[in-house]
Formats: sequence, C-alpha cells, structure tokens
Amino acid sequence: MKKILKRTLAWLVAPVALVFVALFAFLMFIRYPEPITTYQLATSVPSEQPQVFTTNTIPASTDPYLFPESDIPETLPLTINHEGNEFSTEELINETGTHALLIMRNGVITYEYYAEGWSEDRQQNVMSVGKTMLSMAVGQLIDQGLIKENESIVEYLPQFADNPGMEDVTIRHLLDMQSCIDIPEEYPPGPEGWFTPVAQLFATTDVEYVLERNISFACQPGSEEYEYRSANSQLLGMVFKNVSGSSLSDFFAENIWQPIGANHDASWAIDSPGGYEKSFCCFNASARDLALIGSVFLNSGKVAYGPNEGETVLSENWFGRMTTPAGVWFGGYGSEDFGAGMWHKPKEQLVSQGYRGQFIWINPYTDTVIVKLSDDFSDYYDQTVSMLDQISFGN
Repeated sequence: MKKILKRTLAWLVAPVALVFVALFAFLMFIRYPEPITTYQLATSVPSEQPQVFTTNTIPASTDPYLFPESDIPETLPLTINHEGNEFSTEELINETGTHALLIMRNGVITYEYYAEGWSEDRQQNVMSVGKTMLSMAVGQLIDQGLIKENESIVEYLPQFADNPGMEDVTIRHLLDMQSCIDIPEEYPPGPEGWFTPVAQLFATTDVEYVLERNISFACQPGSEEYEYRSANSQLLGMVFKNVSGSSLSDFFAENIWQPIGANHDASWAIDSPGGYEKSFCCFNASARDLALIGSVFLNSGKVAYGPNEGETVLSENWFGRMTTPAGVWFGGYGSEDFGAGMWHKPKEQLVSQGYRGQFIWINPYTDTVIVKLSDDFSDYYDQTVSMLDQISFGN
C-alpha cells in the first residue's frame, strides 16, 4: 500500500514540478522574476508593491524636519464642485481608494488622514510621481555640465546606437516626452496586460533587454505628434546611471532626500541588484516625505523647512525648467501642459501624478502641498483633480 501511495504521489507531483520548472525557465528567458514574484507584481496594487519589488533603499535624513501640526485641524469641504455638479468629498476619498491624504500649508500639517492599517511612515509606490524625482536628479547633472539637453542620447547610451532612429532622440526629448518612441501606455486588465511592453518594463529583471526589443517610432523625434511614453523616463534613468557612475537612488539620497529632511526611508525599484532603477515609476515613499518634495517647489528650488532651510536642491535654471511647461498636449492625461517630469495646471499650480491615483499637488498661491496616495480603480479622476484644486485654495 505504501508503495502504491508513493507512486501515486510521484505521478501527481512530477507533472506539477515539471510545469513549474518550465515556467521558471520561460520567465528567466524573457527576463522576468521567478514565478511567485511575477504573479505578485502582476496582481498587486501600488500600496502592496514596495514589499514585492527588489529595491535600493534611500535612507531617511539625518536632519529630519519635525512637522508641526495645526492646533485646529482643517475641516474638508462637505462637497466639491465639478463642472456644475456637487460631489461628496468623503465619498470621493473613499471611492478613489485613498490610503493617505495630507494637507501641508506653510510647512504645517493642517489635515492628515490614513485609512485603516496605514500609518504616517508607510511607503507607497507612487508610480509616475517617480518621473518628477528623476527630473530633479537629472537637473543636477545638467547643471554640472555632465549632460547636455540637446545631445543625442546615444552619446550616453551607445548600446542603443543600432536601434534605428535613436540617434535623433535628445535628452530634451526624453524630459518632455517628445521622442515619439512608440511603446504605448497600455494597461489591459488580467493576463492580457501582463506582457505588454510597459508591463514588461515594470516587471523585468533587465530593462535594457526589454527596451532594445521594443523600441520603434511613431513619428520623427521632436515633431508635433507627441505622446506620453514611460519609456522616455526609463531611458533617461539609464543615462543618469551611465553618466554619474552612481545609482540613481544613492544620488537622490545624498542630494535631495537628505537635505529636504525626509523623516523616513524611501526606496526605488530596480531591475536587478546593481542594475538600473525603474526610473519611469516605482519610487516608494511616505505621504509626509512626499510633501517635503513638493515644498521645494514652493521655495524656488530650495529646502523650504527644517535644519537645512535655504539649501539649494534645484538651481535657479533647473527650477525654471521644471516649472515652465513645454507646451505639450497629450489629451486624456489631465493636462495640456507638461515638461521635465512635471504637470502644469491653471494658476501656476504644479502636479506630480501617477497611475492609480497618486498625487503631489503644489499651489504656490496658498503655500500648500497636498499628497494623495491611493489604489484608485474608479472613474473619478477629473472629480479628484477638482477636489484637490479646490482644497488647495481653501474652498
């Protein structure tokens, strides 16, 4: 009987093991992580992803900003107006999967909400908000003369010289999403979406491999047929590493995270140990520290609060570059103006935003930064923008 059970068990286990080994080999061949991590990345939401990614740590500042809190907490409006219709603020916050909502005015936290199970030190993947972090770091290399905006990227990434059309792409094109690289921003639900090129960049253990095999062009770089493409920012992050000789995470930690007085560790997803950051996304941080990033743009590129107040993070030139729109219109992405990793709203407001409802909203008129971190699967993007706009003005 025992022999029969052993044989039966072997017959059952062997096919499963064979399938797992074959799947493992296939994923290795296409430069994906092992099966369990691949599945987790494919099915997780932004709030879960910091624990799934392989990351580089960005340590908290040794001179943290001690956030003062308002003696009288701010009360949110009961409703907001969007295109003549009233929407419940509380329902919008709930329906858009909000985990953290923080309002900082003049360096003081006037409102701070965390969903059940959340705390002020928890990291969230802020998705394309990472493009703003990337631009802040790249600007410092440009100021040092290590990168020139009008030079071809093959000067910095010679491995792409054999990809037709890449010689016409400049650093400026990457910063402003004007390269015409045709790797669509497609995120189909379910298994269909797991192997689109942008999903491959998200999950891959080798971003260079994915880009080399997927780059094509929809138009002549710099033409008027612009399209928002995350591949631009991934290439820019690779340029950064090749030129600086440093990981993007280490540079960001020393030159930005440390001086702003970040209270908590952050992290940046990487394709593999010692490899490239996934610089088009995948920056993981807490709401409070993201508010400090926003405050740099309220103080002309300098540290706004804390022990290092007044220290330059963005030069005058680069602050001007990031706060001046490039005149780009993508349609459907919530803004007619984009440039150097930053979105531009009416009344000189600046917005860094990411997939599934991540926002750093910066209003220089009221010295306000709002951070919203979410797992948003709703259709309330436009209403959310109206809500953040109205709250930022104290309406």
